[in-house]
Amino acid sequence: MPARTSLLTGDTDGILAALDASGVVGVWSHDVWAGRIAVSDSFADVLGLAPEASGVGLDAFLATILAEDRLRVENALHAASEAGGLFEIAFRTVRGERRLGLRGRIDRGESAGRTRGLGIAIDRTEDGVPLHRPGQRAEQAANRMAEHAIALYDLASDLHQPRLTALLNDLMQEIAFTLAGHLEKGERPRNH
Repeated sequence: MPARTSLLTGDTDGILAALDASGVVGVWSHDVWAGRIAVSDSFADVLGLAPEASGVGLDAFLATILAEDRLRVENALHAASEAGGLFEIAFRTVRGERRLGLRGRIDRGESAGRTRGLGIAIDRTEDGVPLHRPGQRAEQAANRMAEHAIALYDLASDLHQPRLTALLNDLMQEIAFTLAGHLEKGERPRNH
C-alpha cells in the first residue's frame, strides 16, 4: 500500500506548493492602532519592500500601490477597520504593475483595545477579473443598507411601533429598487 501524504500533518513543502498553485504570494497583518502593516518576505519582495519584522508604516505600504488604486485601498482599509469582519480588495502594484488581492479579516478586538487585520495576498495578474467594476461599491453599499433596514424593521416590529414599521417598509422598498437598478443596469422611473 502506498504511503499517504497529508497536507495537514507536517507536509510543509506540500502546503507551500498548494499555496503557490492557488496564487498566494504571502501573508499580511495590520496593526491599526500602530499604523503598521507587516508582510511576509515573499509578499515584501512582490511589493518591492525590504522585509521588516515590525512591518512598515501604512504610508510606505500604500506607496507600493499604483496611484489610481491607492485612495480606494486606503479607504477600504479604513472602512474595514471601523466595521471589522471580512475584508477583500484588489489593486495594482507600482512595481511591475501586478494585480494583487488582499483577503482576510479585521478583528476589532475591543476587549483588548486593539484592532488588527490578518490575511493573505493573492496574485490576480492572470485571472482577468476587473479590479473595480463601475457600480460595485454602490451595489455593496445598497446590500448593506438592506441588511440594516431589515434588522431595524424587525426591531420596530418587536417594539410594536406601526408608524416606524411603515416608514422602514418604505425604506426597504426603495433600497430594493436601488438594488434592482444595479442588477438590471437601468433606472426605474421615480414617482416623485
